[in-house]
Amino acid sequence: MLTRYLFPHRFKWVGWVLVVVSATLGILHMTNTYQLPPLLPGLPSLINDPVPANQPVELSPRENTDLYAVLLIIGGLLAACSRERHEDEYISQIRLDSLLWALYVYCTLLALAFIVVSGGWFFTVMTYAMFAPLLLFLLRFELVVRLSAHGLPDEK
Repeated sequence: MLTRYLFPHRFKWVGWVLVVVSATLGILHMTNTYQLPPLLPGLPSLINDPVPANQPVELSPRENTDLYAVLLIIGGLLAACSRERHEDEYISQIRLDSLLWALYVYCTLLALAFIVVSGGWFFTVMTYAMFAPLLLFLLRFELVVRLSAHGLPDEK
């Protein structure tokens, strides 16, 4: 089966390393458990909070959370969109089913968050929710692929 838009299989482990490292550092940073010194101090944010008319516009430096978020997205895409060693129609079907399942679970969790969470916690929940579809897809896809590999007899 021709999969035009998937990365080569060798990018999968790079993606997983980026996901694990950036998610761990990002969660530690957001919970104030561990702080690294600013890694991107020279990269300004071009769109920032509105500034009153009588004050000069200053570009605020980015925090590490921006770097962690970008690395998590890049790593998640590399891990999710890399070919399996043996890419076939069954893997493609698992990929499609996992994507649909992740969308259903994400929309359910998002609706639940709108109903249950408010105030300052809502921003925190929405920050984590940005990454939920990609992570839900990754977890479901890998789980189903691994479980199906153990359940199928060898073709010898």
